[in-house]
Amino acid sequence: MKRDRVTLLSTRQTWISLGIIILFVSVVAYAVIAWQYERAKSQEILEVVFATVKHVSPFVLPMIVIIVGLFEIGGEIMIRFTSLIQRVRSEGKAEGKAEGKAEVYQAWRADWERRRQEADAKGIPFNDPPPPDPGNSPQS
Repeated sequence: MKRDRVTLLSTRQTWISLGIIILFVSVVAYAVIAWQYERAKSQEILEVVFATVKHVSPFVLPMIVIIVGLFEIGGEIMIRFTSLIQRVRSEGKAEGKAEGKAEVYQAWRADWERRRQEADAKGIPFNDPPPPDPGNSPQS
């Protein structure tokens, strides 16, 4: 079963979950490092706990700002990049369609001209109308 593509904007919930996981892991890692550092300086558990909390508390807010900032800036870049890709694709499709019409018209016109010249060479009246210009057709 083929899965439908998920739009970029609907993945925001995944980004939030990933940001929370990154924040949790980084705070725990920093707390372990601070605990080991404080534990080496003092044997009193209560002192180590207070010192660890004192180290970790100022670390949390900058980490939240950094993680949210990176995800928001990264998300904005991806959204803009996606819209740029979609715009370039639609422009490319329009150009390809116009080029295809022009090629078909040229081939049709060349065939019409060849048949007209053959009819002239044989002296046969040629009453086929010329192919319509694709630029003037109502289908463009």
